[in-house]
Amino acid sequence: VDGVFRRLNREVWVVTAADTDRRGGLLATYVSQASLDPAAPMVLIGIAANHFTRDLIDASQGFAVHLLCPDQTDVALNFAIGSGRDRDKLANLSVRRGATGAPLLRECLAWMECRVGGAYDAGDRIYYWADVTDGQALSEDAPLCEHELMAAASEEQLQALRANLAHDIQVQRPMIEAWRRRAGS
Repeated sequence: VDGVFRRLNREVWVVTAADTDRRGGLLATYVSQASLDPAAPMVLIGIAANHFTRDLIDASQGFAVHLLCPDQTDVALNFAIGSGRDRDKLANLSVRRGATGAPLLRECLAWMECRVGGAYDAGDRIYYWADVTDGQALSEDAPLCEHELMAAASEEQLQALRANLAHDIQVQRPMIEAWRRRAGS
């Protein structure tokens, strides 16, 4: 099954959020359009239950999603490696505060600011449905995608990504197993 998922070359999305004096962000597992109506745009995101950005989204009920330009692999890796509990991932980036309080990257392909309308706890992921309250495309380029990000990563960065993945699987596996038991599957 893993080989099937590895064939996908999904866009790389950065999700940012803030609450009072705390801010953070991550590379999201899942971001998708959730409404076909351009007058009422919505997104659906999946965020790991154990991640700092999840705490910020829950506290603020707002977040921003960003598509990155193909040459922003360093920005993507910054958000992919490590935890916002340990360092400010936005410290060396040009950002502004959006209406929801979410940090908006000034340099990216496109961004959308969102207000949470509902959430579903699926064990290892929390899925948030959110209204898009603002957004802007800053470039006509194609977005950075996963395969290109991985090809640009150094061996040291790949090792850090593998270590993060192994840690997340170890932490999240019991969460998804508990959810499956509760759901009766």
